[in-house]
Amino acid sequence: MGISINIALQLAYIAPVVKGCEGGVMLGRQKMHFNPPGWTERLIKKLARHGITATPETLFQEDGFCESFLQTIGWPPLESLDFSAIEGAQYVHDLSEPVGDDLKDKFALIYDGGTTEHVFDIAQSFRNIDAMLKRDGIFVSCVGTDGWYGHGFYQIGPDIPWRYWHASLGYEVLGCWTMSRKGTERAARVPDPTNRPRGAEHRFSVPQLLFYVVRKKHRNGPPNPVIQSHYINY
Repeated sequence: MGISINIALQLAYIAPVVKGCEGGVMLGRQKMHFNPPGWTERLIKKLARHGITATPETLFQEDGFCESFLQTIGWPPLESLDFSAIEGAQYVHDLSEPVGDDLKDKFALIYDGGTTEHVFDIAQSFRNIDAMLKRDGIFVSCVGTDGWYGHGFYQIGPDIPWRYWHASLGYEVLGCWTMSRKGTERAARVPDPTNRPRGAEHRFSVPQLLFYVVRKKHRNGPPNPVIQSHYINY
């Protein structure tokens, strides 16, 4: 998907949460998508409110990728993992296949900027992320949640962070939000849908992204069954 204006701002907002992580990787090497006029100026002004000094030269690198931006907002250095080396990924692996021992317990931070929704076996991609994360490692994800018909194989709902990562795997949810890709409205927090009518089903008038941050905790035994919030009391 890449990084557009509201994704960039949300990444800056959570920078204090991830800045202490050592050894991180992004799934798919993310590019900066900043063609619309006014976005760069808007980003610089918003970052200043977070105490981050930025210029176009520090935000954008010649090849269009995001490493300079992430460094500017205080993120730790990230390598990249992709199913091909065509965009310079340090690790080449198809996330629809289980990762090998060389990638297990390797990373303190994993960023999914819209890659898992393009993996046909998306459940396996999530299992791979769990396998690659170190204990207390942080997973950050930003994927389409509503109105992104045709963009990828899947659109993701709040049951993924709350019912899979939290209820099944025991992760701590550090934050979960929805937001548009382009609009000026603030990101809206998404609470746990468990025990809410129809899993807190909701519809949006414009395409939305689901942005969430979870932390891996120690787990005794196998994961709990994954049950959608709508069916938790059946």
